[in-house]
Amino acid sequence: MNKQIDLSQLWNVFKRSFVAMIILGILGMAATYFGAKTFIAPKYESDTSLLVNRKQDNDPNMQLNAQQADIQIINTYKDIITRPVVLQTVAKDLTSPERVISKKAKKAVYGTRYNATTGLREEYVEKKAQPAQYNLKPAKYTNITADDLAKVVSVSTQQNSQVFTVSVKDTDPVRARDIANEVAKVFEKKIATIMSISNVSIVSQATANSTPVSPKLKLMAILGLILGILLAFIWGLIRELTDQTIKDIDFITDGLGLVNLGIVNYVQHMKDMDQAIEESKETKTTEYGSENFGQSDFPQRSRRRI
Repeated sequence: MNKQIDLSQLWNVFKRSFVAMIILGILGMAATYFGAKTFIAPKYESDTSLLVNRKQDNDPNMQLNAQQADIQIINTYKDIITRPVVLQTVAKDLTSPERVISKKAKKAVYGTRYNATTGLREEYVEKKAQPAQYNLKPAKYTNITADDLAKVVSVSTQQNSQVFTVSVKDTDPVRARDIANEVAKVFEKKIATIMSISNVSIVSQATANSTPVSPKLKLMAILGLILGILLAFIWGLIRELTDQTIKDIDFITDGLGLVNLGIVNYVQHMKDMDQAIEESKETKTTEYGSENFGQSDFPQRSRRRI
């Protein structure tokens, strides 16, 4: 199909498709909004922040160099956090029973007394030391693996900052919080063994956020609205481009070079000719009155119709 379309035709397409654009836009907006709300599970995000820092000398140059070194090494820390060496331990801690102190340990209590034999004061035990007592608390979660954690854990940093953030996205806000805090705790312990340093500390603990970060229902509703409008406009444009009917008499005379002999208006299709004749007679009878009209009335009525 080799057919050109100008701006006036586009405007005509827009006017003819305006109602369809509104209807399809509303339908698209409603479909994407309720579809995303029904079929896409919401995800919640929890963040915990860690600080890379070390004790510095009083020399400003040494402090600046050490700070730059800490910033550079954050990329290494980010890589270690998302590795199995950390995530496997996190998964094990989250799926294993937890030891909870039920009774704190107590130190031994000592007293002094006078020994008449030696003539000295000596120390004796009044109460023996009591070890702490623990109870096993059931595991918080089941069936969490390092591969599952690698899909939900991400690490981000700010430029020229010694603070980096561990973010966790999960369908459960409480589980996202627990995973983020456990990752920070395990990493803080592991990094001292892996790199023989202890310059990482937890700045802020993760909290449960009840507001989902995805899906973004408002954005999806707007996209559905735009998509519905575009579909209606494109459908109208296709109809315009594929329409082969002649809409302008000038196209026949100027474009095709034919002579205009006249215009035939649309005639409604009649199923029964006899019925059409009877309807025509009834119309004339209504207009002119009964068949027994006087001669004086006929010219007057005729002149009115002419």
